[in-house]
Formats: sequence, structure tokens, C-alpha cells
Amino acid sequence: MYHKSRHLGGKALGSMGFCTSWAVGTEEHHPEWIEINEIDLKIDDLPEQFKGKKIVHLSDLHCSRAVTERYLKNCIKRVNSLDPDIILLTGDYITHDLKGKYRKKAVDIISKLQHKHGAYACLGNHDYGLGGIFKKSHKHHMHKMIEKMEHHGINVLRNESMPLHIDGANLWMVGMGDLWAKDFKPHKAYKNVPAGMPVITLMHNPEGMEHIHQYRTDAVMSGHTHGVHKEHKRWTGMVKRRDYHAGMYHVKGKKLYVNRGLGRMGRARLNAPPEITVCTLC
Repeated sequence: MYHKSRHLGGKALGSMGFCTSWAVGTEEHHPEWIEINEIDLKIDDLPEQFKGKKIVHLSDLHCSRAVTERYLKNCIKRVNSLDPDIILLTGDYITHDLKGKYRKKAVDIISKLQHKHGAYACLGNHDYGLGGIFKKSHKHHMHKMIEKMEHHGINVLRNESMPLHIDGANLWMVGMGDLWAKDFKPHKAYKNVPAGMPVITLMHNPEGMEHIHQYRTDAVMSGHTHGVHKEHKRWTGMVKRRDYHAGMYHVKGKKLYVNRGLGRMGRARLNAPPEITVCTLC
């Protein structure tokens, strides 16, 4: 049963940085804080077999104390209700996780995603752990998370590419390592993509656009920003205005979509509700 007070409470908590199950509508036609954004994604030289196919793009789950397991499970149910052909995930499945507890929960949650033709993922800066940013060893839990994601049929692309096959036609998927974790290697990621093939790139941080101008990619799907215009450098106190913070951009002939993400990190985010993006290929 729908309770207006629960919906408003979930919206208020979400704006303060805490995601609860109240934020997602579980019954048809009931209001919800989360937004479903639908776009047409035009790709040059797209084979007929892919036209009309539905991609659902998710980012920044941030499974943690601030983002409840039940909230994320409701989000996955909401995605499955959209009947996606392809799932794209662009990183930050956890926030901070020294012992692997939240990584396990995140994998269990996304393993319930349903699709017809495949699920593809890249990593975000938080997925490397704090040690990933400071070049210390936190690799064990990250590799274990990747292994479990792949066990559940999610293709994790870390500076790698692979074709998505539908009825004899190919659409190439490229996944980047994270920019902040100093694992961003476009030469390695694109080297096996055949010339002239249509390409979709998964890249957690949209700032990476500045490093891929020479490579063909028709669309770049990213997250990281949570819809915030300005980036606060915690260690220096500096504030930097983001060139790309939410929605669709056209950058030197390439399309870039920045997803606001599903989760939060316990910080207030006004006028930037979580997002599920539905892209229809054309």
C-alpha cells in the first residue's frame, strides 16, 4: 500500500544523503524520488539488429550504511520492470569497504539484474579502495568483487573491450579503468576494437573524455558526479567547476551521458535525485 508520508520521508532522507527503500515506488503509478530518464541514443553505422534495443544504464550504487540494501534491491526491481535488452554499470558499487562486506552485498544485489543480451561494467574510484587512490595494497577485495560479478554474468571491462553479438552483428563495448585511481589506459582499452565498428564506452569519471579524443567511440556512459556542478577537493580545499555534471553532452563529435547515480555518500544533494537511464538505440 502506498503511503504519502513514507514517500515524502524517503525523498527528504535522500536529499540529505541517505537512501532508504521509501525512495523507490514499488507499486505502479505511485510517485517516487528516483527518476527514470529516457533518451534516444543515435549511433552511426549501427547495425539494424541493434536498432530499437533498450539499454538501461546504472551508476554509483555506493552500497554502504548510507544506502540501504533494501533501497538498492528496490532499484533493481525497478530496472527489471523496464525489461532491458542490455545493462550498463559505470562503477562505484561501494563507498568504503575494508573487509569486503559491502562488496559482497553489492554483487548479490546487481546479480539480480535481468537482461536479454548482456550486462557490462567498469570500475569507479571507490571500487579500488582507499589504497587504490594512494597506491597501497587493497587489490584483493577488488579482484574478488570482479570475479564474483563475472561469475554472475556481468562482463567487467577494465581497460578492455569486447563485442556484443546480436544475430550476427556486433556493437563493441569498451570499459575504462578509473582516472583517479591512475588506472586509465585508453591505448590498452581500444587496441582490439576493429576499425569502423560502432563503440560504446563505459567510463566512471567523465573527466576522462579529455584523454580519448583520438579513439572512435560513438557514446560514452559515465557517472561519478551525482549531478553536482562543483567538485570540492577535500585535501586542498579547492573548488572546481565541472565541465560535465549530468545529462547529455556533445564533446568533439562524441556523445557523453553523465548519470547522477543511484546511491549517496551521506552528503546533502538538493535537486539531484538518483537516476536510472533508459537509452533506446537508433
